[in-house]
Amino acid sequence: MRFQILILILFTVAFSFNCSNSKNSDLATQLGLGNPVITEIDPPSGSPPIGSNPGTTVTIKGRLFSADVSLTTVKFNGISANVLSATSTEIITTVPAGASTGTLFVTKDGPTNCDASNGDSATNCYGRTFYVDCYKSFDNLYGEELGVSYPDSKTFEITGQTGTKALRIDLNPEGPTNVKIACDTYLTYSKFSKTCGRTDVGTISNTNTWVFEPTLTFSSYYTVQMFVTAGKGDCTVSFP
Repeated sequence: MRFQILILILFTVAFSFNCSNSKNSDLATQLGLGNPVITEIDPPSGSPPIGSNPGTTVTIKGRLFSADVSLTTVKFNGISANVLSATSTEIITTVPAGASTGTLFVTKDGPTNCDASNGDSATNCYGRTFYVDCYKSFDNLYGEELGVSYPDSKTFEITGQTGTKALRIDLNPEGPTNVKIACDTYLTYSKFSKTCGRTDVGTISNTNTWVFEPTLTFSSYYTVQMFVTAGKGDCTVSFP
């Protein structure tokens, strides 16, 4: 009988201890005490503002955030973003102009030391990778992107009188890369920088500005996103 009573007492103490820890943990989360932790970024990729298209809205979920917007900082690879709302478990923001692929950091008020690997040296800060995708803001306007990776080539077809194809070209990671766009007809194209700055060559409405088989040179590695508009026929992306 005494043994059964002892077991009952130990069970009650353990249950009470767990409840106490749970309550303390919940309270810490509500107050935003301790270093923030990111558990989810939705979506995990997006684009900064491009022309009239706004930056992608991003929801960051986690725990131990500050619920005070004025004390919350979000940076996309070093570029500060506008924080729309914040609670202890969720932050809503938008991808800022100038953002590029890299680490998304959430920081709080007070002394801050950001560590990309989230090691012991990180204080009031937490980071996770976020991918900048320039095509995201166009809502699949030209269909699925055609992916091309160095050193392979790929061919695509323009079936209408004219048509536009979205390209995603993975350059040579070891040095400068030349990319050739060869179509059966003259063409016009738009290319995006790492931060989604847009450069247009030729005007779709004026065929006199179209170019033939351009070769583009990129000085360093990144994944180039492009739009190519051409007349009916085949086009090939290659690395001469």
